[in-house]
Amino acid sequence: MKKKIILIISFILLILYFGYKGFNLYYYNINQITTQDFETFVEQFNISDTINLKHKDIESNDYFQYKNIKIRNDFKDFEQLELNTNVDNSSPKLVLKDKTNNTSKAFWMGIADTYVYLAKADKTLYGTNDNRITNTNLTSILEKNNIHNDIELLNYLSNQKYVKNNIFTSVKKMKENYTIQFMMSVMMPTMNSITLINGDYEGYIFNLKDNMKEVSILKNNKRYTFMFISDTTLTKEYLTDILSTIVIG
Repeated sequence: MKKKIILIISFILLILYFGYKGFNLYYYNINQITTQDFETFVEQFNISDTINLKHKDIESNDYFQYKNIKIRNDFKDFEQLELNTNVDNSSPKLVLKDKTNNTSKAFWMGIADTYVYLAKADKTLYGTNDNRITNTNLTSILEKNNIHNDIELLNYLSNQKYVKNNIFTSVKKMKENYTIQFMMSVMMPTMNSITLINGDYEGYIFNLKDNMKEVSILKNNKRYTFMFISDTTLTKEYLTDILSTIVIG
């Protein structure tokens, strides 16, 4: 009789345990907040290349400038779009039209917060109201893994992208894995790959769809961003050449 009672209690505890773990496995499932398949998204999230930049001055001093940022002016034939005068930080947007008056190329640059800063400071969690995650969770993961800048964050996320929860994963670890996946799916754009930048400048390039490149140079605890859109291939050689002319005051 005593053994039977022990077996019944053990069976009930086992059901409660797996019921609790099963609930959390569902609760911390990243696919609940994404509009795309997460596994498809992370396949594109890979660091595929590195470019080395060595700064070079322009003898003609022919730069395109916005605030404290300058870059070689390859945009003389472009026209500037009207800025939104209600937004103080509106960056200049340049476009080149084809014969049918459609935009064939575009370029703009600006200044933004780093992803690491936003992970620690953004109280709105990128416009989401997800009770499963807080800035405390994000900050804790950054500190635990000695992540101090965006490049360290990208390397970490790239190495963690295939992390998965299962019924035997601790609830604490489920929550941490969910937070990592949240960083990737909500903070980062959909892209083909990532190119790291080193040398005289440090940063990275998001190789987006359809010949679009979003370049981020890290300096002064900010991201200095340069967006290139083209109807032709933006080669590594061209990007290395023009990015080497960047001057940040």
